[in-house]
Amino acid sequence: MAYRRWHVGLHIQPDCVLSVALQRTRAGWALRRWWRLPLEGEPGDAVRLRQWRQELPLQHRIMLAFPAAKTLQKTLPRPQLALLESDENRWIAATLAQHLDMPQADLVFDYTARDTTEFTVTAARKRDIAQLQEPLAAAGVRVDAITPDACALQNFLPWLADDQPGVTWHNGEQWLWATHSGWGCSQEAEPGLLQCAADPDERRYFNPWKTVSQLYPPLPQAADDFAIAIALAAGGH
Repeated sequence: MAYRRWHVGLHIQPDCVLSVALQRTRAGWALRRWWRLPLEGEPGDAVRLRQWRQELPLQHRIMLAFPAAKTLQKTLPRPQLALLESDENRWIAATLAQHLDMPQADLVFDYTARDTTEFTVTAARKRDIAQLQEPLAAAGVRVDAITPDACALQNFLPWLADDQPGVTWHNGEQWLWATHSGWGCSQEAEPGLLQCAADPDERRYFNPWKTVSQLYPPLPQAADDFAIAIALAAGGH
């Protein structure tokens, strides 16, 4: 079943939706489809997204990119007493809301244990996530996971050499970056990181399509635009 499932990365841009479908094989990831769907407003957008959904097989998993610029990363100290997971969630929600001076009901968050003393928390406003999913909901598209776009770039790190610290990609407005120790966005490119681009110079660039073992032409024009969609699909489980 795992080998039959399509892993679909979905990256919504202001003027289009970029999507890549990969399938796990014994030789690695295989490209099944890619799409560039124009966004021109309702009702046409819902029709195009509904048609796109109908092209997916029954067994699929959709991973959606969320703008890293609309997230907040916070480090919180772990409570002194060990808590059950449900209590831990409630404690983080209350502590995060207090730090941000926002109602808990307005926030969604995910967290990891950085070490035995700290949590690394990523938070976003519910309304921002709902707004991102509006065109998908109108088309009946069900999303399985939502990941900050910059965080998705960490899925490329296993393909880097040991002396290459991370990758960066420009989304037209700002630079998204990812390393083993973190991810984020900035107006200036982070020094020392490989830029995601289909360029043969592997000392300066990382080609996102190299993560796919089996490619089938034709590949899209402006192939660099699909970096986030590929990263999302390649990180699917």
